[in-house]
Amino acid sequence: MSDMNDDLLQLKNRIEKSMYRILVSETEDDSDRLWLMERISDDRLKRLLPRLSVSSLHVLDVINTHDGIKGIDIAREMGLTKGAVSKITRKLLEQGLIRKTQLPDNLKEIYFSMTPLGAELAELHRLFHQEQDQKAMELLASFDAASLEIVADFLEKLASLR
Repeated sequence: MSDMNDDLLQLKNRIEKSMYRILVSETEDDSDRLWLMERISDDRLKRLLPRLSVSSLHVLDVINTHDGIKGIDIAREMGLTKGAVSKITRKLLEQGLIRKTQLPDNLKEIYFSMTPLGAELAELHRLFHQEQDQKAMELLASFDAASLEIVADFLEKLASLR
């Protein structure tokens, strides 16, 4: 019984270390920015990019996908607070990457859409994620469906513990 507990403890430690590496790389990873910097041709975007957070890039993606979207819908789509979305969209507006519009009969609701400069950056960011998704699919293809089902079930149950 003790050997089984030791084995489980070793597996738990491996899983925790791997998940920690994934989380750290997601929160501190500049690979998006580096990839984009190598491919951006517009000098204005090259100057703006270092000042953009990863969340800003993802908000741009949402606005690019849902032209004329409201802040509350961006928050819902991304799982962010309305305050976080307000802060991000304010910066994107200042940088000329998005624009806001309001209906004459309802000045309370603000709708966000892309500027050509923002659309260019959002498209490049989409291509970055497309490349990353391709790599992930190649990794997943190296496992059988039953193994992936076990991994997915485990991760869902682990997430529900938190």
